Amino acid sequence: MIAAMESTHSWFFQFFLLILLSSLLHVSNCAPVGSKTYIIHTVKNSTHLDVMAKHAWYTELMAGAKQLLVDDHPDDGMDTLHHVYHHVLNGFSARLTPEQADFMATLPCVIAVYPDRMRHAQTTHTPEFLGLSGEDSDLWPESRFGENVIIGVMDTGIWPERLSFSDRLLEPIPAWKGWKGECEAGTNFTAANCNNKIIGARYILKGFEAEFGPIIDTVTDYRSPRDYFSGHGTHCASTAAGRWAYRASASGQGKGTARGMAPRARIAVYKVLWSNQNKSSAGADSDFIQAFDQAVEDGVDILSVSIGPPVNELGINDLWQDGIAVAAFNAAKRGIFVSVAGGNSGPLEGSIANVSPWMTTVAATTMDRDILSNVVLGDGTVVTGRSAYDGKALKGKAIPIIYGGDASISRNVVENASFCQPGTLNESLVTGKILLCDYDYPKHRFPLPFPNGTVGVILGNTAELGDGLQYRVSDHIPLFGGGFPIVNIGNVARAKLMAYIRGVTGTLPIASILGATTVSNVTPAPQVSAFSSRGPINIAQRLETQWLKPDIAAPGQDILAAGVRNQQYAYMSGTSMACPHISGIGALLRSVHPDWSPAAIKSAMMTTAKTFDNRNKTITAVETGMAATPWAFGAGFVQPEKAMNPGLVYDMGSTDHLLFLCGLGYDYETIRIFDMDAGFECPSDPPARIEDANLPSFVAVFPVPPVGANATDISFNRTLTNVATGGSTYRASVHMEQGAKFDVVVEPATLTFAGEGSVQKFSLIVSPRAGAVFSDIGSDMESIINYFATISWSDGVHIVQSPVAIIVVT
Repeated sequence: MIAAMESTHSWFFQFFLLILLSSLLHVSNCAPVGSKTYIIHTVKNSTHLDVMAKHAWYTELMAGAKQLLVDDHPDDGMDTLHHVYHHVLNGFSARLTPEQADFMATLPCVIAVYPDRMRHAQTTHTPEFLGLSGEDSDLWPESRFGENVIIGVMDTGIWPERLSFSDRLLEPIPAWKGWKGECEAGTNFTAANCNNKIIGARYILKGFEAEFGPIIDTVTDYRSPRDYFSGHGTHCASTAAGRWAYRASASGQGKGTARGMAPRARIAVYKVLWSNQNKSSAGADSDFIQAFDQAVEDGVDILSVSIGPPVNELGINDLWQDGIAVAAFNAAKRGIFVSVAGGNSGPLEGSIANVSPWMTTVAATTMDRDILSNVVLGDGTVVTGRSAYDGKALKGKAIPIIYGGDASISRNVVENASFCQPGTLNESLVTGKILLCDYDYPKHRFPLPFPNGTVGVILGNTAELGDGLQYRVSDHIPLFGGGFPIVNIGNVARAKLMAYIRGVTGTLPIASILGATTVSNVTPAPQVSAFSSRGPINIAQRLETQWLKPDIAAPGQDILAAGVRNQQYAYMSGTSMACPHISGIGALLRSVHPDWSPAAIKSAMMTTAKTFDNRNKTITAVETGMAATPWAFGAGFVQPEKAMNPGLVYDMGSTDHLLFLCGLGYDYETIRIFDMDAGFECPSDPPARIEDANLPSFVAVFPVPPVGANATDISFNRTLTNVATGGSTYRASVHMEQGAKFDVVVEPATLTFAGEGSVQKFSLIVSPRAGAVFSDIGSDMESIINYFATISWSDGVHIVQSPVAIIVVT
């Protein structure tokens, strides 16, 4: 009783003191400069039973903390008291200085005080993986999150109601931007669907309809900027520039805050991809060119174009036939940074698309998060696959499982039935069962539709690469979310599953597919996704002329971003998903460096990229687990923070790009196709060379044998521009891979820059080593020998790194 009275007396004294303080002090609603958020746990107070009473009490406690500050201490404009906790704990959160937090910890009614912590169970997750959202990151605040940069997204349209496209706290686009875009009305889309985030929306379809016939409105697509079938455009737009969308997830996985690379950038929609009767998206070059034209007229800063032509449709010498390449040339000429997808035809070498040097071509990688699901077999064996299945349909129950090859409608189609190809399975045998289907991309694509009655599907990869190498993970298959149990597994897991099915006697084999779980801190990461297209460029047509493609790699596998209709968020994979990451990062760099050319932005990303994963080993390819090369990841995996301050850039303007076309052997008339403003006479003494195009990468092509009487050095001439403040001296170093039969020399090896904007030239010479022997060389892709090196310039602060690829071929 005495203790209780003392406690009551203590509470009364505290309360009286705080009332007195609050009567003497003006308690500001703003937090002091230098403060951060803390969580303050308090004891339970029996006299404060509702939120209002607690709020009044906590405000009084904050008055004591206010007393610690001088009267004229400035505030940061943020609310002091944030949340009042009522059910899960007693206490509150507030912004405090460290001294104030120490004071709060001394109060008898306070149990604990600790700083707020950021939990990173994210959706796209890529801001964390790319280093944009860490405590030491600078690019987001320096760029004001891409504020007022306009990203044009050429795609399937947009679903404007998603939280990712809210314009909360965004002012109208400033008049000085000269924005001319419009919001075109159409089916289920009005001008009201645009706002200060989506500042323009257009749809272009004449070329598509000329090829496929009229769009059946609301049946095959919406005749409007609204996304209809795939959600591809909505996903890409939110990845590039989506606002903060809290409590995002798909099927309960990847929970966290979804946001794009440049959350305060503006979005202009150009719908040029349309759904046809087969529910697949397609777009006509004519429509794309019109979209480029309109985007230039409207005044975009960045263009994100997640499309690609068929593999090897045009050779290196046929760029003039690529209308999108021509349109992109003129967009870049007007200062627009164009980011494009590299294509999804990997891991086939020579499959890279969108190869024009004025585009930034993007490869796709994994990140350090995976969505996994366990399959438990009847004998207790557990195999793990990839899935976003929510676990509700089967509820963990064991279900009979059947292999597709055992459910064939006839002996003649057993092989096709093993891959669950439509029309090959006996539905009576698969009804009520889990179906195991083989999968060996690219020979057999995803087996849709599944036969009626199937209650779950396991896709087991059987694909083999050269020398018996097998795909470890079937990452070509989309990561499905939702209620249908579907999981894809790699070769090892499939072998265990088949051994179990074949080993069961006297009863049916059974299995259960469990709900997915999100796994963080996965190693190795990043890895080049198996579907991501590879260089060299169109090798069958003109190997003697090469430049590096792709340029850069970014996350493109299992990206969770905004969806359409009742799918708030969706997983998608592809270089289409990698492209808008680079588009958004380009917007951030444009915001910080508005005077940089598209080539400078591209160079900054490439020369600061990393080629090592989170194990500090060379980035590997998903399909083999072996080290990948620049043909797969370009200059490396993008590092946005470092790209903001690259030190030096390899800059290029429209004249440089015209000289590049001269190096391809294009004549005056052909070059006029690109340069719509004026013709360009190619120099003859000396003639322009591809090797001298001022690209941040180097490709040397040697015929066989490149030694003895035929030995010829290949030289490259480059110009570096200092974009850092002040002068500095850079020294070159070369790292050649082990076993290489070439020497790479840089002349001069030291460059001194007088100040920002100063330029210096250098040459890089690749020479075959004396006595080098090259065997097993043929004329086809598989017998080509590649060697790789890296050239780095460093002033002790910056490292400016470029890949060197060396090809030996007949």
